[in-house]
Amino acid sequence: MIRSLYSGISGMAAHQTKLNVIGNNIANVNTYGFKASRVVFSDVLYQNLSTATGATATTGGTNASQLGYGAKVSSIDMLNSISSGASTGRALDVYIAGEGYLVVQPTVGANRYTRVGNLKFDAEGNLTDGSGSKVMGIGLDADGNPVLNPNGTLGIEELQAINVDPAELEKYTGITIGKSGEITGIKAGDPEFTKAAGNTWLNGIVLPADSNYTGNVQLAVGEMVFIDPDPATTPEIAALTLAPTANILSTLTLTKTGDVYSLAGGLTDKEGVELDNPAGSGNYGTATVSSSGILTFENLPGLKIDTTKLIGDPTDPAGLELGTIDLDGYTSVVATVKNQGGVTEYLRTPQGTDIDFDPTTDSSVLLTSTTGGTLTLNVEPTAFDAIVQDLATNPIEDSIIGKVETGSDKPVTLGYLALAKFANTDGLLQDGNGYFMESANSGEPIAAKAGTNGTGGTESANLEMSNVDLSQEFTDMIVAQRGFQANSRIITVSDSILEELINLKR
Repeated sequence: MIRSLYSGISGMAAHQTKLNVIGNNIANVNTYGFKASRVVFSDVLYQNLSTATGATATTGGTNASQLGYGAKVSSIDMLNSISSGASTGRALDVYIAGEGYLVVQPTVGANRYTRVGNLKFDAEGNLTDGSGSKVMGIGLDADGNPVLNPNGTLGIEELQAINVDPAELEKYTGITIGKSGEITGIKAGDPEFTKAAGNTWLNGIVLPADSNYTGNVQLAVGEMVFIDPDPATTPEIAALTLAPTANILSTLTLTKTGDVYSLAGGLTDKEGVELDNPAGSGNYGTATVSSSGILTFENLPGLKIDTTKLIGDPTDPAGLELGTIDLDGYTSVVATVKNQGGVTEYLRTPQGTDIDFDPTTDSSVLLTSTTGGTLTLNVEPTAFDAIVQDLATNPIEDSIIGKVETGSDKPVTLGYLALAKFANTDGLLQDGNGYFMESANSGEPIAAKAGTNGTGGTESANLEMSNVDLSQEFTDMIVAQRGFQANSRIITVSDSILEELINLKR
């Protein structure tokens, strides 16, 4: 059989592989971070028809005569040239301006490497890429600096998933990525308190640095009211919300006629004076139910009733007993502060305790809310003690003592990206989704901060474009097409010769 048939077949197969690679390159011409590949051919097995001979005294040397058997694909090489960045305008997109790969984990412990930096924070505060893989970073010390070995590197196994507490993440704005891979956000500075004029007994207040209080601070000092907590006998107590400074006493009995709510009469203020409940003008003022079911009365400020939490039936003729509002029986301090969400926080001394203040040793009063918030009053001891001693005749009710505002914005480091570098980047295995895998010939990865130890810096709001060169690909396509056609022609010509050989018999 004519050997050229097999040579033509091998050439066609090699050129078909080249066309497959070209097709994949062109398909990914707009794939961020894609690295094009090329095909390198080589010749294959040779048959020695005659061997080479050396020269003698009487004859010259002769070369060997060898017959080849076609072509094969020697290698498919990944072209790791670095492409330019495409501006996206999105702060958490990152471009690596040089060598290096982001380290991500699709599953715990399974490291992948990518140059596609379309990053985001998920609902749990994890920094992830577009495929949902967690992005690994360098741990931070107490000052927010990356913790590295003395040579500035880190083992891949020492990297940590970048995570920010979701509750804290909500407080940051302007999150971006810097040249060294640092992820920073802008956070409101420590709250600042401005004291109102005339409060000579007050030096200032201290709020936790992570609080989001804003607006006026109102203070009440005296005998405070509370709801008698007996849910075993009065389960409706869960529906009540009472501001500690509310000037209401006695048992609350709610009735409903049609769509109109009312309270039984007999409510008094702290002095025992019955509150005005004029007939015919709305029970304790106009009763209003919000869209969320919160019932309020015009003339009973500080009282809210959540009608969605009522267990009994207020349409019963006897009414529905909600609970009893009583005096604390102790001298307490209550501060009212609104946070940025519009929610009011009440910070007070614990129910059932007096103000524990000794002017000879104390200069501050710590208040704690039922939700865990704190506020510290820094006072002038003598002046504040005089107020405490005079509360029986001159209680402080809803006095504005100053205003809380958020401090100046400040950048906060949320994490550091880690860039991995390999001794032989051409030896990496492509794994789809823009990922690369370590191979036996790539070398072990070493992590470092961006811009150090041979890695490139990071640029925010950019993504790396594909390095596919369309002009080169179309040229290679023409060459591969012609090569395929030429090899197919070898087969047709060889077939014609075989046909002539067979026809000799005729």
